[in-house]
Amino acid sequence: MAFQSPFFSLCFCLTLAIPGLASGQGQWKAGASKVLITPQKPAWMAGYAARTGPSDGVLTDIHARALALGDGRKNRLVVVTLDLIEIPQTVRDAILNIASKKHGLKPVEILLNVSHTHGGPMVSSKTVADWGIDPVWGKIADEYVDFLTGQVDAVIGKALASQTNVTIAYSSSRCDSSMNRRLPTASGFRLAPNPNGPVDHEVPVLRIETAERKLIGVVFGFACHNTALGPTRKINGDFAGYAQRKLEKDNPDTVALFLTGCGGDQDPSPRRNDDDAETNGLTLAAAVESGLAAKPTHLQPWLSTSMEVCPLPFAPLPPRPDLEVHAKSPDGFVSRHAQWVLRQWPNPGDRPQDYPLPVQVVELGRKLTVVALGGEPVVDYSLRLKGELRGADRMVWVAGYSNLVHAYVPSRRVLLEGGYEGTEAVIYQSLPGPFAVELEDRIIESVHRQVDAMRTKDSKK
Repeated sequence: MAFQSPFFSLCFCLTLAIPGLASGQGQWKAGASKVLITPQKPAWMAGYAARTGPSDGVLTDIHARALALGDGRKNRLVVVTLDLIEIPQTVRDAILNIASKKHGLKPVEILLNVSHTHGGPMVSSKTVADWGIDPVWGKIADEYVDFLTGQVDAVIGKALASQTNVTIAYSSSRCDSSMNRRLPTASGFRLAPNPNGPVDHEVPVLRIETAERKLIGVVFGFACHNTALGPTRKINGDFAGYAQRKLEKDNPDTVALFLTGCGGDQDPSPRRNDDDAETNGLTLAAAVESGLAAKPTHLQPWLSTSMEVCPLPFAPLPPRPDLEVHAKSPDGFVSRHAQWVLRQWPNPGDRPQDYPLPVQVVELGRKLTVVALGGEPVVDYSLRLKGELRGADRMVWVAGYSNLVHAYVPSRRVLLEGGYEGTEAVIYQSLPGPFAVELEDRIIESVHRQVDAMRTKDSKK
């Protein structure tokens, strides 16, 4: 298995302005747009191995949404949210390529985030093969990615073209419809509701308004798996899709973008009944409306963005005799995974390349720090980073599921505890094995390194 994404560290700084600042300092500019990304024909759906056939209809449409921010001097940041489960390297490369060629955007100028709905299509023919599904659905997945890339191109273009003078403000609310899903038992941690486990119920809200106080965009977050529905074969955006739909219905001409938080070990509650997705979505939308009604913090026209690819090491591979036993397992996922590892790393002492986790930091108005982590980070990252980065005049928003997403990112605690997010899920996510315990330190160090550099630079301006 080869992770070929090179290490890069990119940074740019934009200086903008809002009403009330001295003239000549510029003006926030923003535009928002959305397009359909619902598959145009049956596709194999992502997330649940229990499905035995492709999609057979649409419960709710799924979308790509974009928010373009700029200072009127060609400095910009585009946030793109997708009602999909993952962003594999192939999809990321396709989007970055067209964003560069068509819109001149650099990787650091794009923040990609997926809602992690399990109601969307697979977007990788490799995943189709790894799951033992008929290859015809892999071809359809590749065709869908071509369609998706075109739609993302369109939504970015529309957002950029619709930019107008705006003000930007931040507030937050609370939503209690998530619960930790790592239950300690005598035989280890298992997937089940744990009311005593760590959670992050904060709902951050970013509002974008025109000079006439017209709301054209709202970005909101929540740390929870987007899995209120079970393995239905109807395309759907799950609770995040219902929340966005409700907010856009109640706020005409507004595009609502859901930025998934560190929900790797969080599940919605209630879940798995036909109406649970809409119930959770309406609850989350109400929390966002509460945030919009609260007194906000207006953000000055100042934007800095940085990105690093943080290399995460894997633990040593199991001994070859153990892999050979697993290769004969009656469980198809176990056997396919072991056979693949044996092919990729056939010699004793072979080590997989480090996993290239994107770590992105955005500073808005010198008051709000947005951290966007790749993969599916557990809630420990959100709680720790907010505790370490917040200050009297500094607010912190931590998102997961950003830029490259096809692996759980456990904390050191979760990795040592074991269970699904720490060790078991690797056979479903095309990883050679669990990560090494130093992954958390590397990620936190990357965030602090970028934040410190950005704040030092900003303080001199």
